[in-house]
Amino acid sequence: MLDRRQFTLIGNEGIGNPRSQVAQSMAYFQGRLYLGVTHPKGEGPMDAARVLRFDSKRMRWDTVYQSPLIEADENAIVHDIYRGESGAKLGRQRHQMVPRHRGFRCMTLFHPNAATAPWLFASTLSHWGSQLVRSQDGESLEEASEPGLGNRDVLSFRTIQGFRNMLFVSPVGTVKAGVMDRMFGDVARLYVSEDPVSGAWQEAIPPGFDDPTNRSVFCMTVFNGFLYAGTGNPDCGFDLWKTDADGTAPFTWKRVLTRGAWRYNLNEFVGSMAEFDGNLYVGTGIPGLGYDKAYDVGPAAAEIIRVAPDDSWELVTGTPRFTPAGLKAPTSHLGPGFGDPENSAMWSMAAWDGVLYVGTHNCSSFHTALRGEPSIYGGFQLWATRDGDHWQALTMDGFGDPFATGVRTLMPTPEGLYVGTSTHREVEKFWSRRTGMPSTPGAGGLSVWLGSKAASGRGASAR
Repeated sequence: MLDRRQFTLIGNEGIGNPRSQVAQSMAYFQGRLYLGVTHPKGEGPMDAARVLRFDSKRMRWDTVYQSPLIEADENAIVHDIYRGESGAKLGRQRHQMVPRHRGFRCMTLFHPNAATAPWLFASTLSHWGSQLVRSQDGESLEEASEPGLGNRDVLSFRTIQGFRNMLFVSPVGTVKAGVMDRMFGDVARLYVSEDPVSGAWQEAIPPGFDDPTNRSVFCMTVFNGFLYAGTGNPDCGFDLWKTDADGTAPFTWKRVLTRGAWRYNLNEFVGSMAEFDGNLYVGTGIPGLGYDKAYDVGPAAAEIIRVAPDDSWELVTGTPRFTPAGLKAPTSHLGPGFGDPENSAMWSMAAWDGVLYVGTHNCSSFHTALRGEPSIYGGFQLWATRDGDHWQALTMDGFGDPFATGVRTLMPTPEGLYVGTSTHREVEKFWSRRTGMPSTPGAGGLSVWLGSKAASGRGASAR
């Protein structure tokens, strides 16, 4: 198991752009790390989405792609339903040119067939319809779909997953009539294609899995020969479904978990999944600061659930409760959020070198700023386990940065475990205005760390 001293800082302050706040997607392709960068607002040219490539041998970052700019229109300034009535608008009228894409929400490797090398696919975050882009050589990206697969209201494809030489994509979030919902659409949909560039897409599920309260397919992974799909459901809590994708779309699906694993909407969505030691681990969450103000859900901290190949399940961290499958008590003896009510989401998971790592989204720094406390504390937490039941915290304070509020990405690779953050330096500026205390000058922006057994301490940043 890695310890704190074995994580080296390899990129910070947004890696060349302090407005780049979220390391939202990662993939390991042709021996290098690819990073999709997201900007929360997309206000002007500096908020253009980027794909960066890291060469661990030369310790160097290169830009592979940067979003083109377009003329601002009515979609450049939208009302974000998760920001409430105060500061609810994203965008500014003074910008005439804005980025077509302000982020990359997911990356994956896709094998069109067993005889060919994989392609790198990524999905953008855009107010004018998310697009898929792809690369065969890792040197450049090309468009691989029309905006929103024909529906320009689609904000993003949050999860894209290859399975049985087919690509599955899930639209998540909408921008329409000047209003943005970053989390949900009208009903959950999932599309599949054997040839994504051809534009031939089919519906892989009945809308909402025949339940209109399932508003999105939020997370996908492959486990034990099945494709698993976890939903977002602010009314009833997430569902977890699986299919072998045999036959023709829409396929036959089996429901594995429902009603947020009987915690209902306090487990609003599936935020992360990973296979470890023959089981599937499922991390849950609630958007925002642990309270979904758009749908009045929470506050609550996140849980981890362990699903066996036979579909039985155990509660790993969370709230004890009676369910149709009997009493479920946490096998780790830890409550929701690893015992911390500020851990609103199990945001990322990855198994590396026989250890399962889980990164959280932690709200402490936001809440200390809102309360005007004398100092700001918090930062993401990174936890690890060798057996799924006994957990150790590798950091409780964002590797020393309280403004690094979440581990948005974890990527296991031959050279080590990459950790990408969501970092919000503006929290300190808000705290300073509220308390009258001076803020510390700082550029802000995301950070990327590399955990490796060969490392022994904090390294120089790469920008």
